[in-house]
Amino acid sequence: MSKSKGNVIDPLGVIDLYGADALRMALVIGTAPGNDPIISEDKIRAYRNFSNKIWNASRFVLMNLTDFNPNKKVKLTAHDKKILSQLNHLVNDVTKEMEQFAFHRASEKLYHYFWHTFADKIIEQSKPRLQNNLEKAQAQYLLFTILTTLLKMLHPFMPFVTEAIYQMLPIKNKRLLMIEKWPQKIK
Repeated sequence: MSKSKGNVIDPLGVIDLYGADALRMALVIGTAPGNDPIISEDKIRAYRNFSNKIWNASRFVLMNLTDFNPNKKVKLTAHDKKILSQLNHLVNDVTKEMEQFAFHRASEKLYHYFWHTFADKIIEQSKPRLQNNLEKAQAQYLLFTILTTLLKMLHPFMPFVTEAIYQMLPIKNKRLLMIEKWPQKIK
């Protein structure tokens, strides 16, 4: 950004328009160490849309957890186990990126998984299962587990929206998301 080029973005104005989480993601994603960050209002707006996607997907999951008991064991299908295995790979990849201070790569992986895998595929595939009494508990467990894990991993990048959603989850004795344990292997 340069005053002389006229491409300066007022962070407080942008936060008022799009939210702090959107600005944080726009500053992190696509910004590798040693490179100049490319920031624009369009990029910030895109991450506001991502924040809305997180909110809407979470609302859908929460609406379908009314009779859900997170402590009850359910028998998962082979497909459910495959999805949780993929989630475990994501946890491992993001953890490794975070430990190597490659925050830009960690946030990109979370963005793509949440939007393209969780919201676009897993939630859509779960809709008929949530209407079927025989598969409802499995679908609820899967959605709850994935959402909880993603909120924990997205929290360093988008603390406001993730904390607000986390506090709505049906978890007993929950603490602030900021002090929850980082996700481990999901079973």
